[in-house]
Amino acid sequence: HERCRRLKIALSNEVNDYNPANGGKAPAPIGALHANKRDSTAGVVSNLLYSDDGSTPTKDEIFKSLTSQTVEIVLTAHPTQVNRRTLLEKHSRVQKILTEADEVRSSKGTSYRQQQLDDALRREIASIWQTDEVSRVKPSPQSEAERGTLVIETVLWEVLPNFLRKLDATMKSSMGDDYSLPLTASPFKFASWMGGDRDGNPNVTPNVTREVCLTNRIKAAELLEKDIREIMGSLSGNPPRGMDGTCRFESAAMQRIRDRVGKDSRAPYRSFLHPVAERLANTSAWARAELQKVQNGGVSDEGSLFSTDDIFLNKDELMEDLITVHESLCDTGNAVAADGRLVDVIRKVSAFGLTLVPLDVRQESDRHSEALDCITRYLGLGSYLQWDEAARVNWITNQLQSKRPLIRSGAWNDNGEIFTPTAVDTLETFKMISEQYDESLGAYVISQCTSASDIMAVLLLQRDAGVKKPLRVAP
Repeated sequence: HERCRRLKIALSNEVNDYNPANGGKAPAPIGALHANKRDSTAGVVSNLLYSDDGSTPTKDEIFKSLTSQTVEIVLTAHPTQVNRRTLLEKHSRVQKILTEADEVRSSKGTSYRQQQLDDALRREIASIWQTDEVSRVKPSPQSEAERGTLVIETVLWEVLPNFLRKLDATMKSSMGDDYSLPLTASPFKFASWMGGDRDGNPNVTPNVTREVCLTNRIKAAELLEKDIREIMGSLSGNPPRGMDGTCRFESAAMQRIRDRVGKDSRAPYRSFLHPVAERLANTSAWARAELQKVQNGGVSDEGSLFSTDDIFLNKDELMEDLITVHESLCDTGNAVAADGRLVDVIRKVSAFGLTLVPLDVRQESDRHSEALDCITRYLGLGSYLQWDEAARVNWITNQLQSKRPLIRSGAWNDNGEIFTPTAVDTLETFKMISEQYDESLGAYVISQCTSASDIMAVLLLQRDAGVKKPLRVAP
């Protein structure tokens, strides 16, 4: 909180104590992002645009760089480094109390209100003091992943769209209104190793990764449903109509909304978004049923109660509906409503999708070599492990060019005398990858990667498992 307080003071000083620099060419800072620091976003843009060294890039070049590049932040944590949910929530409440207390002091609020805030702060501190900081039970990979992604649910879910809103304001202030941040731009993406990193951790099985992927989908659907219903509460209006009852503004987006809800709807945006919220609720229920099926060894069939038309499996469909609402509001003279909470939700969908955070699968290279060794011995081709690098690369290259599968799916379970338990686990992992829906997984990370065949082995195993969209390989 103290760092945030200093940041607010510094931003305020930048605006209040602005001294035109570079001959007055640079616009005055607006207090969204630091403009006087060379290592801050606004400071970089300002220095690039208004430097005197003769190497000033054009606004179009800066805009292209800001909107085309993406930074992926990978979340990974040791179990002892993961905070408990209850403490994260308490810390958040303390921060809100301190922020409100600052505002009360600066506005010289009543002593009664100050006393109420002091008492609230004392209660939170007393509760934190008596709360165990760590879990006394060894966490499972699933619970570790759930605790690890709390930072998204409790912090990043609101912080990221707030930052992008500030970035958008800074871009327009520095370069003009024509250079606003596109709605679907994703300067930041997130991934996680928790639930997917099986290197040296035998507890991370294919079913563990399945469970974590489904749990992430449940949480993403719940968070998005809550946001959509909040938007429904605010978009209660109806575009202006003429005496004949027709909309006064011609809009293809508005027509798409009317086609779904009917021309007589008095709250078309609410009616249009209601099935979206219901579909997100169905998505959460479907994912819970699928999770139960995995946990029960596939005996539950509740997931079959939902058809693909009842749920969201790809963020593109959800994004299309949200963009339609935004375009309609702008086309019908209500851009101020369009650029409110709706923009934040569109940017959340762009950054987090329907999976909250995709999992990276991580495994050491020796496990892939062992799996291929079992396959070559099963096929009567000899031992892959005894081949030299040239022979491995040549054989994998031929297999990648062939459309014939190496081995029947599940054959490793019927030939225990050839396939070792670790090889079976590796092949089951690739089978699991082939079953995942879009954006559930991110990259396949190979640890201890030392040769080209180590990378090619992962490509071959993905192809042979029937992975429709192979994961990018990160050695």
